[in-house]
Amino acid sequence: MKNLLSFKVNDTANRITWYVSGKALPAREDADFWRLMTDDGYHMDTQIKSSRQTGTVKTEGDRTVIRYDKLVNDYGAVCDIGLTLTVTAADDRLIFDSRIDNRDEKTRADELQYPYLEVTRLCGPKEEDVLIRPFGLGEQLKNPWEALKNAHSEYMSADYEDIKASMPYHRPATMSWFGIQTGGNFLYFGRHDERTRLCCILNSVAPRESDAKYLASTICQYPFARPGESLTPPPVVVTLQPGDWRIGSDIYGAFARETFYHPVTPRAWVQEMTGWQRIIMRHQYGEIFWRYEDLPRLYREGKESGLDTLFVFGWWKGKFDNGYPHYEPDDELGGADALKAAIKEIRGEGGRVILYNNGILIDKKSAFYKEHPEAARIDIDGNQYEDHYKFENNGTVLRNYGYKSFVDACQASLAWPEQLKKNAAIKLGFDPDAIFFDQIGGRNYLCFNPEHRHGYRPDDEPFYRRQNVDELRAMLGEDQAIGTEVLSDHTAQRFDFIHGSEFGTSYYNPKRPYHPDRHLPAMFRRTFPEIILSNRHIHDCAHRYEEAMCHSFITGLRFDVSIFRGRRIGVKDMPAYAARLKELLNLKAKYAEFFYHGTYVRDTDLVLPDGVEYAEYKANGKRMFALWNKTNEALTFDVLGQNVTVRAMDVACVVV
Repeated sequence: MKNLLSFKVNDTANRITWYVSGKALPAREDADFWRLMTDDGYHMDTQIKSSRQTGTVKTEGDRTVIRYDKLVNDYGAVCDIGLTLTVTAADDRLIFDSRIDNRDEKTRADELQYPYLEVTRLCGPKEEDVLIRPFGLGEQLKNPWEALKNAHSEYMSADYEDIKASMPYHRPATMSWFGIQTGGNFLYFGRHDERTRLCCILNSVAPRESDAKYLASTICQYPFARPGESLTPPPVVVTLQPGDWRIGSDIYGAFARETFYHPVTPRAWVQEMTGWQRIIMRHQYGEIFWRYEDLPRLYREGKESGLDTLFVFGWWKGKFDNGYPHYEPDDELGGADALKAAIKEIRGEGGRVILYNNGILIDKKSAFYKEHPEAARIDIDGNQYEDHYKFENNGTVLRNYGYKSFVDACQASLAWPEQLKKNAAIKLGFDPDAIFFDQIGGRNYLCFNPEHRHGYRPDDEPFYRRQNVDELRAMLGEDQAIGTEVLSDHTAQRFDFIHGSEFGTSYYNPKRPYHPDRHLPAMFRRTFPEIILSNRHIHDCAHRYEEAMCHSFITGLRFDVSIFRGRRIGVKDMPAYAARLKELLNLKAKYAEFFYHGTYVRDTDLVLPDGVEYAEYKANGKRMFALWNKTNEALTFDVLGQNVTVRAMDVACVVV
């Protein structure tokens, strides 16, 4: 489809005008079209804006080249940094390439925001514009001109210049594309990088006290070009085409499949897995909830509700969330032989067992940390990133002051990949159906340790993460699987299943604002429908748990059943929950052709009554619509010529 967006840069290369079908979009006089952030070791996050520069512009055919020999920062200092920007106009897109030549002896070029598209109006009324972001499974923000004002830091940022809403990729952004639906068109931004390096989606609006009302959009890249280095960040693609967010899904999905995205074929039993019962055997503070001999009984109780898999946490001697990365069976839970016997018994009855360990965290009290502190990621100031857990029992000390401190392992360090394989071998020794490495799917931070394999490229750890996962996968038996927590396109493709923890895998999160109107799970599900993903936060019969179950049902998520967050009782002790779970899983089984073996799509725009949500699947030349009536009364309506009645607060499926 033809791109409607074009541009013109003035002769001194400090102003840009954006056009839609030949008509100029209104913008501030000093609007930027790129920004660069530098660091001289003292002045950090120092901004260089295109509107303050003088450069040259040369256009030959479909290619425009913009050059700056030196750059002036916001403080008026001249930096000996050359910047070359190239824009190639293809029929269906604009491709933005860049090159940084850092000749400055004192300054590092950390972050490039290019293209930076700032306007005071897009194609339609502002109140009808919708920002589409890859927050988890997907998010839609109506009227971003106003909605993004909530991103104001109140203190920590330069909000007097712009109110910035940033979303790092690989978490919480699960893909490196976003866009804006405006006036019947979709404005697409995509960072097309086959190495899937870290970047950040950024949308900004005018400060509170400003009379100007503008919206800026960009993707921030992290070259960290040191003095003497010349670097070429990955290209960014921008296009404006008639339609909605599905244009972005198609463009990014096609790029990913042509380059880095080559998903594994999940084990057959995982493809048909309904979900799991997640349990913690020994909790963070030491209490024993279950022993190995209890596992077969827990499996059978879950089977009554349609779950044939046990997901086992806290099975090692050191307690859950303690001692990482060391794992050995706990004699107080029954010992190694009892664990192996329990798994064998469950598998003999047709059940499945997943064994957990963490793939990122290192306990600061562990022997591994004492021997390999260099495996930890370090931040821009040279300190190790730390995480502090506050799981408690009945007291207030752990709740308020914390208990356990961890550092994050860098996947590009030398010692960590060997430890991951050692842990995989330990778990595989008990002959489970699957091994699980928590958080390794996308818990990413920039790592500034140049001794790691990423060297001076702190954004490049994901490349080595994928290598690590491939080595772990190579250790599996023919029918064994591997899973992780944290959804991100760059790693999800290498796993059989993902334990969901992102926006959209929960219909609501009791600890966070309730925003179901912002959910757009189809954004990720349609782009990468192969990924097998679970829900989250349906721990027990909490308020709204039935809504959460229905959301998971139509979205095609596997059920993560974790009563009281894996503590003390199993699913059978929540009879209302167990009954509703069984009802929904029976309905999914009836339409297994679509839910477990079909493809999630969003090709058909249905006109449905208010309060009805739907998802669309296809299989064997047929289409199935999963419908959810969120209202308190039964509704009857038409779905492509079929008359359908859906009970209040219930789901139904229609095949056409």
